[in-house]
Amino acid sequence: MRASVERRRFRRAELDVPVSIRAMGTQVTDTGPIVGEVKNISLAGVYCHVKASCALTPGQSVLCSVMIPEEQSRWFPFTRVTGKGSVVRLEPVPVGRRAGEEPTDDHLVGMAIAFASDVTALGTIPMY
Repeated sequence: MRASVERRRFRRAELDVPVSIRAMGTQVTDTGPIVGEVKNISLAGVYCHVKASCALTPGQSVLCSVMIPEEQSRWFPFTRVTGKGSVVRLEPVPVGRRAGEEPTDDHLVGMAIAFASDVTALGTIPMY
């Protein structure tokens, strides 16, 4: 059996922290940021859960900001990651609902966002 090859460029950290996402583009009406919860993050992108009603689509440009509490910097060596990116995919998050029941606004979708190359990552300052 062949071993799988890791193709990710950056190490991914699993965190449960807030994310703020703003849609970008000329056809976007600003209804404020979409707030979700990060599930994992790297310098290449972020995977988060947001409300199913967020109305973003794959390929859409976004501005993304993640604040990482200093106590969690052991798993991810930055306290803030901010930058432009694009939505790669949206997928339903399984929830305990009955078969055939339609999702409501409080149901979640998983959203993968790929960061652009100019993403800004602010590091932690070591205490001496």
